[in-house]
Amino acid sequence: MRGTGLGMTVAGLIVMSLSGALGQPSELVQATGTADTRCGTQVGAQPGYGQWEHLTVVIFENKTLPKIIGNTQDAPYLTSLARACSYATNMHHMTTTSLTNYIALTSGYTGHSGGKEVLITGTKLPRIWPQDSVSIFEAMGPDAREWAESMPSNCFMGNSGDLFEVGHTPFQYYTRTQKTLCPMYAIPLGSHNAMSAKFNLVIPNRVNIMHGTSATTTASERIQAGDRWASTFIPALLASSEYAAGKSAVIITFDEGDSKSSQIPFIVISPYTQAGGTTNVAYNHYSTLAGVQQMLGVSPLLGHAGDAGVNSIADDATLGLG
Repeated sequence: MRGTGLGMTVAGLIVMSLSGALGQPSELVQATGTADTRCGTQVGAQPGYGQWEHLTVVIFENKTLPKIIGNTQDAPYLTSLARACSYATNMHHMTTTSLTNYIALTSGYTGHSGGKEVLITGTKLPRIWPQDSVSIFEAMGPDAREWAESMPSNCFMGNSGDLFEVGHTPFQYYTRTQKTLCPMYAIPLGSHNAMSAKFNLVIPNRVNIMHGTSATTTASERIQAGDRWASTFIPALLASSEYAAGKSAVIITFDEGDSKSSQIPFIVISPYTQAGGTTNVAYNHYSTLAGVQQMLGVSPLLGHAGDAGVNSIADDATLGLG
């Protein structure tokens, strides 16, 4: 049953687009008025399959669910979002290799090269792990964007300094679109509206994604950096005209947990999401891809996202996505 409680209100603030170490702002975006999650405020007919207008997926790195949700010391903002909206308690990564999870999330495979399924076993450059499967970026064409913070230029194919790691940006790995779509639609985050396309995948830089650098060496420092970044970036999305129109959603997820637990945080923000809800349905990155495709009307389901045993996030009444 869809919730009817009011979503948490985040105070109006100056929203920063973050690209420097420890979330130092490079550009400012003024968000006027109040940014509100609006979770649970819509009780009428929600958008069905293919009727959602915008979806933004923000992905972080290498943290299990208990390290984020409920960790009010290090992740107060993300905890507040989870509690104001809904989150999944049974979402899991595919493997403990970052690139494998990014590819699974965007293609439905844990690796596909040479015309066959091949498990990615390390996060290496695109020339080491070229992917020849169809991706969500190819399936959606100009309607999909990859927004990567601190990426030096469009579709950058290597690593750059201490902040940008190409292994966190899956668009660059798909050989079918490396020379066509990627140079146009894999874009540095900057001050762009990351809800402007129908599908938006947002990748913070190595500090803000909680991966860590020489500036964030402890687990607490990494989580705090990502939470600070989220506390300015997410309100900007929620203050956008796209979100205000009522047919857009924000998903916050993680690539993987750790070697001891595959359970990862997964938070959904939309007017139709049950306020204060949780779901225990078994999900993984294929489930997210299936739901994204169904919400945006993209068919057929890619790779294993279409397998009979894969639960789609779009079918969960608590999450309110389908």
